[in-house]
Amino acid sequence: MTRKEFKKSPAWEELTFANNFMFCKIMESEPEICRRLLEILLHIKIEKLEMPHSEHTLQEAPDAKSVRFDVYTKDEKRIFDLEIQTTLKANLPKRARYYQSIIDMDNLSRGENYSKLKDSYVIFLCLDDPFGKSLPVYFFENKCPDNAGGEIKLNDGAYRLFFNSSKYDKMENDEEKAFFKFLVNQNADSDFTKSIEEKVSFARKNMEWRKQYMTWQQTIDEEKDIAFEEGVKHGIEQGIAQGIERGAEEKALEDAENLLRKGIPIETISECIGLPLEQVRQIAQSLSVKA
Repeated sequence: MTRKEFKKSPAWEELTFANNFMFCKIMESEPEICRRLLEILLHIKIEKLEMPHSEHTLQEAPDAKSVRFDVYTKDEKRIFDLEIQTTLKANLPKRARYYQSIIDMDNLSRGENYSKLKDSYVIFLCLDDPFGKSLPVYFFENKCPDNAGGEIKLNDGAYRLFFNSSKYDKMENDEEKAFFKFLVNQNADSDFTKSIEEKVSFARKNMEWRKQYMTWQQTIDEEKDIAFEEGVKHGIEQGIAQGIERGAEEKALEDAENLLRKGIPIETISECIGLPLEQVRQIAQSLSVKA
């Protein structure tokens, strides 16, 4: 990968709702948009939603890995984590599992009964297919296959959803289709997506957000540069190490051939040079030398 291929963050004027920074800002500042989006995604009714928090960080122990949620919010009985996933990263399922565990630990106070645990939804809005099976939505809950042919639900209230925006045309209802179509190509053709488009246009005029983004952008791009340079350095170091290793191996093979031609026993050669006995025997056979 070249430095050019290590893509820089887009300029402020180019940001869309699919950008992590813009998504978080709009969802936090416009709780009604956040509430309506959750209703569309989960096919539920939400009467009252707590104020959404963007870039919300939780850490349950000083030495534990912290979690930074894109958008974190609750209603009376449920907790929601919304993640905008512009690139497919490794370990997305394990990441969802860890996020849910942190949500549960934060949700239940010491001494409280487990029945007090709220249902939790970890939701990833992916621009590409996270599992490569061409489904528009991947919905997961804990179940046990029943030997009689059915299934037994654990009913623990833990749900994980991965939306595949690239298959918006296969979404279950028109509102879902319109939202993910907007997420992919910015074509706002529903009342809801038009309201988001309006908020994004207004946000681009927010000089305080612009300043925050430029600081955030500089930090991210510097991290990318460091990662690129470390990757190049690691590649060079790895190449040198591999070259040394190949050179040592070639020298050992050459020495083994010379010693075999002088009639040295293969056991002695193997012991002195460090090559496996069977490998020395194969060299002897290729040279038609008596082992």
